Amino acid sequence: MKNFTTLNDVFYYAKNHYASKDLFLAKDNNKQFVGTSFGNAFRSAENVGLALLQFGLKPGDKVGLMADNRTEWAIADMAVLLNGAVDVPRGSDSTPQEIQYILEHSESKYCFVEHEKLYDALKPILPQTKVEKVFILDPNFKTAKDNVYPLLDLIKMGEEYRKNLPSLELRAKQVKPDDLFTIIYTSGTTGMPKGVMLTHQNMVYNILKVPPKVGLMPGDRALSILPVWHIFERAIDYSLLSEGASIAYTNIRDLRDDFGKIKPTFMASAPRLWENLYLGIKQKLEKAPETRRKLFEFAYDVCKRWKDGTDYLSGNKLMTVEENPFERARNTAIALANSINLFLPAKILDGLVFSKIRDVLGGALHGTISGGGALPSHVDEFFNVIGIPVYEGYGMTECSPIISVRSVGKVIQGSVGFWPDGTSVKVLNEQGEPVPKGKMGVIHIKGPQVMKGYYKNEEATAKTLKDGWMNTGDLGFISFNDTLSVRGRVKDTIVLLGGENVEPVPIENLLLENAMINQVIVVGQDQKSLTSLIWPDMERMKEAGLIFKEGEDLNQNKEVKTYFQNIIKQQVSSENGFKSFERLTDFRFLPKAMEVGDEITNLFKMKRNVIHDKYKDLIASMYK
Repeated sequence: MKNFTTLNDVFYYAKNHYASKDLFLAKDNNKQFVGTSFGNAFRSAENVGLALLQFGLKPGDKVGLMADNRTEWAIADMAVLLNGAVDVPRGSDSTPQEIQYILEHSESKYCFVEHEKLYDALKPILPQTKVEKVFILDPNFKTAKDNVYPLLDLIKMGEEYRKNLPSLELRAKQVKPDDLFTIIYTSGTTGMPKGVMLTHQNMVYNILKVPPKVGLMPGDRALSILPVWHIFERAIDYSLLSEGASIAYTNIRDLRDDFGKIKPTFMASAPRLWENLYLGIKQKLEKAPETRRKLFEFAYDVCKRWKDGTDYLSGNKLMTVEENPFERARNTAIALANSINLFLPAKILDGLVFSKIRDVLGGALHGTISGGGALPSHVDEFFNVIGIPVYEGYGMTECSPIISVRSVGKVIQGSVGFWPDGTSVKVLNEQGEPVPKGKMGVIHIKGPQVMKGYYKNEEATAKTLKDGWMNTGDLGFISFNDTLSVRGRVKDTIVLLGGENVEPVPIENLLLENAMINQVIVVGQDQKSLTSLIWPDMERMKEAGLIFKEGEDLNQNKEVKTYFQNIIKQQVSSENGFKSFERLTDFRFLPKAMEVGDEITNLFKMKRNVIHDKYKDLIASMYK
């Protein structure tokens, strides 16, 4: 049984059990994966740690880590933590102004940087910070200059220091569970980013609780595509290391090829990736011969009805209301008939149709995690029906990140699963009183994963944490299955002039089910009705025979506008369960797609305040 109390315990456990395994896989110049054993990576990390020690790094010091997914990131991270120091990570796509704020606010004394190009961009802002030395991860950077050192130099220095210095193990073992291991600055969807202080205990709780739930095992292979500095990917990577599973670093451009090269058994990503995969599969089906499309539709219908039946019998159907005995008996009879009668047809059709889709994704996935946002219900259903379990999870940076997650054999669609042992969850109404099961309220959480607070921001900490309970700011409910479901953010709620409260996310998700719509945001705060801004799929518009010119203002194109008005009217309708005040009275096309780093965070969450401000005139035009 694993007995971790700090992340350093995890690293030494991996060294003792998986030293010879290639746990880090990165691409060479020919885009071929090259493995690095954990033993070699850990020795490099110890060497870098010894070099940092000689440079004067002390326990508790802050170290910037401005880089993306790569083996060198893991080496730098381990080097900092073995010293008892605290890393402050961010991606290389951050602006110099963002990085300046983070380095200044965190009082970082040292900084790892992705490559020389990023260092050149940061050079003008570094004098405004307390950074004394910069270390460049890119192995192509080879010459030290002006307190800027290649990572390779640190590895060589540390190897020399080994001869006269003890290993870092003594310092590493002095780290306590309540010591900070990182400060992660939130993406700042509203206002300036806040520095979330996370302790070793916070992350260790995740590492001990999550792998058994989602079936992580030694020998697993995972593609790493989310930003490694983000807490979701970071928790997954540490969990993989603790299980002796390998991490292959990829990117969105190479993902299709890398599924074939790595044949991953496990993968974690934000909902947008699963949406893109879903749309890609659907697009291929639309172009396929009619007989193939019909076979797919038939197989999907049979397998879905069989799965619905088995899910109900095993307690894996989301229960938002309590069944009476008559309903229970009737639903059980229907489910039993479907699970028995459709068993053999479902198995045959699965092998005939869906196994080919699974082969496109490497053919070996036994599970996936979706987190960092709400997974649209149609995408969730699709992957679960075709035989790729989706362990949707719910978390936030402040909870490092686990709050709840689905587990093997307990995939309840419409929920984000169960909270782990040791975690307490309550759902409160506006008066701060607990609500009954099935009723919506604000989710509060208490447990070993909850952050220490916001760095140098006692006011924000006091607002969020009270008596150990954290107000997540998320709306949701506890089902009659005792699972947690999330339905939106309190601050996302739109209040119309008539006083009606509307959650925009379910409306947006339904609109995104139509392949013609790539992006959408629903607006209408303090207005009589809801409207929306959308960005369409240009290629599908052409395929549909719509006539438009590249770069034209689509809001002036009557044919295109009428076409999309009909889509919106059909999707957001009473037939789909929407009330009259939830329907959209107008819309506008955005002038361009919303982009990561501008209107969207790294996990593809919309920065609603930024969008509202940027397109205020376009929004106002719908209410004239």
